[in-house]
Amino acid sequence: MAAILICDDDELYREIAGAAFTESGHNILFATNGDEALRVIAANAVDVLVTDLVMPGKDGLELIKDVRRAENPIAVLAMTAGLASLKDPLLIAASAFGADDVIQKPFRPMALRQKVDALLAAAVLKRGESAA
Repeated sequence: MAAILICDDDELYREIAGAAFTESGHNILFATNGDEALRVIAANAVDVLVTDLVMPGKDGLELIKDVRRAENPIAVLAMTAGLASLKDPLLIAASAFGADDVIQKPFRPMALRQKVDALLAAAVLKRGESAA
């Protein structure tokens, strides 16, 4: 069972993202901005961070940068609805800041779950390679 942190200021998207994992057995945690997400990460062993990029306070790009600066092994999935003209540049920036994958809103819950499952599988492989 993995711990998945969903960080989004939009309650509806937090609910949709959380619902994608209702039958997964994973521990789902929630945050509404980057500062809150960092507090959750400090208090929990988080395996995957799913973060929106555009939020008040500490945004998703800053959050990703902070997680990577701390050399935290958390897998990061960035998501945004953004403005149509900014959506692609934001997702490209998220990858440059250290996101492992990106997804555009709106998304289907199954698509989100598949991306998170792929990140979890990659993390298991990476741990296996470093143990060898």
